[in-house]
Amino acid sequence: MEAAWFFLFISISITFLTKLIFSFLSQTRKQSRNLPPGPQPLPIIGNLLLFRKSFNDLQHILRSLHAKFGPIITLHSGSRPAIFIADRYLAHQALVQNGAIFADRPPALDGREQVVITTALYGSTWRVLRRNLTAEMLHSSRVKSYSHAHKLVLERLLRLLKVQSDSGVHPVEVIEHFSSPFLACLCSCVLETILKRRKSRK
Repeated sequence: MEAAWFFLFISISITFLTKLIFSFLSQTRKQSRNLPPGPQPLPIIGNLLLFRKSFNDLQHILRSLHAKFGPIITLHSGSRPAIFIADRYLAHQALVQNGAIFADRPPALDGREQVVITTALYGSTWRVLRRNLTAEMLHSSRVKSYSHAHKLVLERLLRLLKVQSDSGVHPVEVIEHFSSPFLACLCSCVLETILKRRKSRK
């Protein structure tokens, strides 16, 4: 009896996986008709095997792919296509001259509402986020008021990079050290803004 249930489970799993693979392949073929060239994606994982060592190799991988396929290539992260442009004139044509066409972003995979400026869909929400960002965080007077926090974070980052460089044990991966200082700078700016508002209310 247990063997029968086991074979039934295996049969259902194989059927489900086969259907999933065929649906992915048909979807990829439909998309590839209108997408720039690129390496053939694998079912479910796309082109993620290109980054089996590290995502830090992205620049070297893109250079080799651009040399093979041209200035515009397509890579798939799972079923999601991502287009990379190496030519600045083509990038200007896509992002500036035809910016309204390519301004939107795909919906979130988990179905959650996208309320961050880097992921929000193009529309009223994105315009409000952009206005808040340019009027608050990136305004020249606001940036100047945060100069003390910027200076402290920059000194910390440079000190950390110098220590790693002087050790000479491993090559210094600069990008790996940016997340912590960036978060510290952001927290300092937020706390400083809260304290200033409380002080002004008093």
